[in-house]
Amino acid sequence: MNGSLLTIEQWEQVAREADFNSAKMASLCSISERQLQRLFRQHLHCTPSHWLRELQCRLAKDLIGQGYSNKAAANELKFANESHFCREFKKVFGTSPQSFAPPHTSEIKTSSSLKISKNSWSVLRGRAPTQL
Repeated sequence: MNGSLLTIEQWEQVAREADFNSAKMASLCSISERQLQRLFRQHLHCTPSHWLRELQCRLAKDLIGQGYSNKAAANELKFANESHFCREFKKVFGTSPQSFAPPHTSEIKTSSSLKISKNSWSVLRGRAPTQL
C-alpha cells in the first residue's frame, strides 16, 4: 500500500483478487487485518466485511441486469451458494435479484395468437388424426 490510501476502484480490484475475503485483502495490502478494519472504519465508516458484501451485491446487480442467472452471479462473485446470495442481496436492496433482470423478449406467444388444430393435437399425442 506504500502508506497511501487506495482509491475505491483500487479497493474493488483488491477485493476481487482476494475473492471478497477481508483477511486476504489485508494480506494483499501487506497490513494486518486489524489495520484494515481501522482504515475502513476511518475512511469508509464501515467494516471491511460489510463493505465487501455490499460490493458483491452491487456487482451482482450489474450481472443480473446483463442476463446472468442467480446461480451464475453467485458463483462469479464467490457466494457460498445461490440461496446465500439471494438472502444477502435482499438485505442490501430489499428485493430479489431477479427484479433487476432484463425482460424476456422471446417469450412464448399467448394462446390467442397460437392456435393448434385438433388434428395437430392428435398427432402430438400420438393418436391418429380425427376426421373432420
